[in-house]
Amino acid sequence: MERNYLSRPEDVELVDGAAEGLRRFEELGWGRIVVTNQSGVNRGYFSRETVDAVHERLRNLLAQSGASIDGIYICPHTPEEGCDCRKPATALLRQAAAELNFDPARSVFIGDKACDVELGRKLGGVTILVRTGYGEEELRTKGVSADYVVHDLKEAAEITMKLDDEPKSAGFFRAHMIESIAARQRALAECEASVAGAAGAIARSLSSGGKLLLCGNGGSAADAQHIAGELVSVLSKDFPRQALAAIALTANPSILTAIANDFGFGGVFERQVEALGRAGDVLLAISTSGNSENVVRALEAARARGMQTIAMTGSAGGKAAELAQVAIRVPSSNVQQVQEVHMSIGHILCAVVERLIKPNV
Repeated sequence: MERNYLSRPEDVELVDGAAEGLRRFEELGWGRIVVTNQSGVNRGYFSRETVDAVHERLRNLLAQSGASIDGIYICPHTPEEGCDCRKPATALLRQAAAELNFDPARSVFIGDKACDVELGRKLGGVTILVRTGYGEEELRTKGVSADYVVHDLKEAAEITMKLDDEPKSAGFFRAHMIESIAARQRALAECEASVAGAAGAIARSLSSGGKLLLCGNGGSAADAQHIAGELVSVLSKDFPRQALAAIALTANPSILTAIANDFGFGGVFERQVEALGRAGDVLLAISTSGNSENVVRALEAARARGMQTIAMTGSAGGKAAELAQVAIRVPSSNVQQVQEVHMSIGHILCAVVERLIKPNV
């Protein structure tokens, strides 16, 4: 039975299957934590000490049944306070993950409310709705969609035993996509001006007979070649225009290996800038860290030759951001997320540049 605003320790009872389910999770080697919204504290219905007493009663009842939990994390705020810890907000769960050393994306989120399922979705875990407590009502009135719907915690443990790599992969997928979306939202808020500045510099150079040189390592090398390909060919056949002068300094293995052999890998882009770059040209240097030696040296060579310099980096910026006249710093320190946003920015740069060069088409 669910008791709204439970405030008396003596009213705490274990629902069927709870202790057995928690014992099974412990046998499987799974940690067990509780994340709970307790807005009654800030509403003045009861004190934090009362909540602690209720939870102490819960621990005692579980112990009598041979079960236990590893931690209880409490949000005392009302929805109107707009905190970042009230479910489905993720702060409490992230705190628990940091303190107890587990990965939320490889966790199972079990609850009887939509907010429990939404919390799990946000963090990329497997979600299970139990029909006990508010679960049956939530299913009927809100149509909650969890990965699994079970009768009780015991059945949730049985489901967890059967989880194979497929749902774990799904969890990683959700977690990665959620974090990627967040990185793009931060980029939307912070990078618009620098992207516009970079596009303007490239368009002015190309319109005046200049060219764009691009460089980067690994995934950034692929980005450099991708952008160059879109400009020399066309980003979209729906927007025909003349070919634009762009050269990826990453694309010729004979040149790269010759320079690396003769001058060291740190000079593979610098030497090409010296050979191909002219005053008024633009160098677009891509580095997630901003500190790749060959990229930094290419920027230094470009500046010495009177070229315009643009850097695409992660949040730290590094030496590349310091050297560039325009620095597009994606607000993330996760290399994969930075690269994903770089790819989107590359498409945007191409689209804006060709429209600046050929307006009203």
